[in-house]
Amino acid sequence: MNNDTDTNRPTGGLRLIADIAAFLCLALASLLLLDTSLQSPAAWLPTGYAIGLLFTHGRQALPSVVSGTLLAALIPALLGAKDWVQGMEWWLAVSLYTLIAALVTWQGYRRVMARQFPLVHYTAFLWFLGTLTLAGFVATLPFLGIGYLNGGTSLPDLQQAILQPWFAGFLGAVLIAPLVMGIRHRGLLLRALRRHLFESMAWFASLGFILLVVWYDPLQNLYLMFPVTIWAATRFSLQDAMLAISCAGLAALASAIAGLQHGHNVLEAYLVIEGLTAMIVAASFYVRVLLKDRERIEYGLEDVVEQRTRELQIANFELKDEIFVRQQAEKSFRRSSQHFRALFETASNPIIVVDDQIVIRQWNGASEQLFGYSRDEAIGRNLSTTFIPAEQQDELSWKILKLFSSGLTQETLETEIHGFNGSRHFILWNLSRLNDEDDPGQRRLILIGQDITEIRQSQSQLHYLAHYDVLTNTANRRLFEDRCKQAISSAIRHRHSCALICLDVDHFKRINDTLGHDAGDRLLQELSNRLHTCVREEDTIGRLGGDEFAVLLTRVNGAEGCEKVARSILEAIVQPITVPGGELVITSSIGITLAPGDARSYEQLLKNADMAMYRAKNAGRNNIQFFSADMNEEMQRQITLERELRYGINNGQLDLHYQPVFQVRDGKIIGLEALLRWHHPSRGVLAPGEFLDVAEQTGLLQPLGEWICHNACLQARAIQAMSGYPVSIRINLSSRQYNHPRLAEQVDRIIRDTRLDPALMLVEIDERILNDRLEETACTLHRLKEIGVGLVLDRYGSGLSTLKLLRDLPFDQVKIDQHLLHLAPSDENTQAIIHTLINLARQLSLTVAAAGVETEEQDLFLRTAGCHLLQGHRFCSPVASGELPDLFAQARQNGPILPENQIRMPFGEAHTRREP
Repeated sequence: MNNDTDTNRPTGGLRLIADIAAFLCLALASLLLLDTSLQSPAAWLPTGYAIGLLFTHGRQALPSVVSGTLLAALIPALLGAKDWVQGMEWWLAVSLYTLIAALVTWQGYRRVMARQFPLVHYTAFLWFLGTLTLAGFVATLPFLGIGYLNGGTSLPDLQQAILQPWFAGFLGAVLIAPLVMGIRHRGLLLRALRRHLFESMAWFASLGFILLVVWYDPLQNLYLMFPVTIWAATRFSLQDAMLAISCAGLAALASAIAGLQHGHNVLEAYLVIEGLTAMIVAASFYVRVLLKDRERIEYGLEDVVEQRTRELQIANFELKDEIFVRQQAEKSFRRSSQHFRALFETASNPIIVVDDQIVIRQWNGASEQLFGYSRDEAIGRNLSTTFIPAEQQDELSWKILKLFSSGLTQETLETEIHGFNGSRHFILWNLSRLNDEDDPGQRRLILIGQDITEIRQSQSQLHYLAHYDVLTNTANRRLFEDRCKQAISSAIRHRHSCALICLDVDHFKRINDTLGHDAGDRLLQELSNRLHTCVREEDTIGRLGGDEFAVLLTRVNGAEGCEKVARSILEAIVQPITVPGGELVITSSIGITLAPGDARSYEQLLKNADMAMYRAKNAGRNNIQFFSADMNEEMQRQITLERELRYGINNGQLDLHYQPVFQVRDGKIIGLEALLRWHHPSRGVLAPGEFLDVAEQTGLLQPLGEWICHNACLQARAIQAMSGYPVSIRINLSSRQYNHPRLAEQVDRIIRDTRLDPALMLVEIDERILNDRLEETACTLHRLKEIGVGLVLDRYGSGLSTLKLLRDLPFDQVKIDQHLLHLAPSDENTQAIIHTLINLARQLSLTVAAAGVETEEQDLFLRTAGCHLLQGHRFCSPVASGELPDLFAQARQNGPILPENQIRMPFGEAHTRREP
């Protein structure tokens, strides 16, 4: 009931002060209505204000009500009591009366009407008046007790003790409580006057006239106030009427009391005036609430009528819309039927309607083109038996039966169809059940097909490309791996053996480079065909990459069966092959491993076969090798060596040793050959032969060569300071280093970075390397020559093209092949060859050097033959870079190491130690 709280009402302490001030003002106003012969005023107005606050603000108003009541009760106690005892009695009685009347009225009304506001409905206002009357009677009990204590037992005393406070409190509540509950805005009277100016003036004039009449004779003319209050109740708004009726009631009460003659019985006159005023005011309030309730009902009826009218209009519109929709639906149905017929006939996809027996009932033009049957020829035929292959007829019948017998409405099916001309197509059918509401017993099914023949062909092609090698028509790595895993699982489960054979073509790269890639492709195709003739149908041939093939033998009879198949493969491969550009005879290296004996996984099995194949290559090619445990150990050793070599490169375990090159004429050291050494932490000093193969296979050879070149150039500058005269540095190049496309650029960069004179650097190149790519060799050597680097032809005389190399390539020196040198002392033919080679080099103005001189006979022979430079363990073993200062110091101290006709030198003997 406190929903109508004035939003402009002060809050907190200001609200409490304002309420207390209002209580005090109303108490003073009530005393103005008091006759001196009576103990209580004609209307106790604070009671109405307390009730109005409780109904308006609820529990929040309790502090204001209690405080205001207690202070307001002090007014009559202080101003009307004869002594302080009577004052205390009056204060207690007035306080109890006000609080009891207010609280009983509020709580009693709440229990009956819950939270309904009294001014909202006329029944609520009647309940408010009833609870107010009862509460006023209950509140008079304190007055009765005080009168009894003062000795008042006569009827006039009882009237004065009960009726007069009861009427005064009820009248005060009726005058003030509705006003407080109805007024929610300040300045209300001013707005009312502005809205109804002339009527308000007339009403005030009438009120003034009636008040004069009432003052003249209160008891006879007080009822004339009723038309004025009814006027306000019927013409003014609820808030304006409450204010006007309250003001009129108070004015009439004051006028009647002022005009009351003292000759009358004052108590009875007061009771009549109070009762008549209360009746007029309450009746006027009730009339206004009743009119407000009627207005609410009228507004509600208007809303109901308006709502019903709206609903009828909506229903009318809906009916019109429904009629329109039905008309449009009929038109749409006719149009849809026409469109369906046109769509059915002109659709590019085959559309067929069949019954529950799969008999064709409708057949469109696309079906005629696809199947080759006209409409008349197709209708009446069984779709399944006429056009569908036998192996797919049961699936079609089952899906059609499922659609008719279950709640499914759609299904898909892929079938192959046979046309009249023998053509075959793959069709994806979309099956949908047709429901005929007019004839439920007639069951039909519509099949809409999509020709996916090209899609299936593309998928087959993609599957082939994903699993087969296009060139050789063999399984690719992915399919071969899958077949191998299945074969290994089957071999383990059924306890039999399967074998994996790895093979490749020996020197296939040379064939590609010389005859071209077309010849290489033709060779691979012929190799694949020959492999197919050597294996069974259940075996698998796969191309793993390049010229490497693998053969999976699913069930073999141990190693004997594998070797039999491998021998037949070797015999088939060595047969001549005709390729563009000529006829070839090739060989192959084959490695074999068995599962589950050697391994139980595809990866390990392939690794084993690869190791066996490389063992076959190292064994001379064109042979067969079975996997054994020592191969795995060798592989593990190489892996360990590779890891240790990488660590050694990164952590400074490598070093350069130098072997002096002596000039025969004066025994002077004119050069040093750089030799790589690895200071292994556990195996000691290792020569290149123990780790260069691993470096070449793992890609470490190139960074090793660059490291050797860079460190040799750096140390060469220090060597010049040690020797006091120019001493050249010789560096050996392997085939992989020499074939590097940017060899000359790397050498040039290193020389510039180290600031070494290029003439002090000699590059030794094996004669056997130069025969493979003579044109590229010439270009590389010419670029090195342009840089200023000296070129030495190593193993001079080991090949068949020595003369051509000496003629075409810009060499500065030649170094005699050590194999010829070792045979020379005991073989006259070899001696003749060496004499010829040395004379040839001298004729071409080339310096002749010999390395590997170990015996006195070799030394004497080379001197006699005219060799310029000598190098070997007979004179000095390779020394570490840290020992070079001692070497040059001893050379300066002892003089020439090779004096004329002196073979054994103390220096050479002291430093002699065989190179590993």
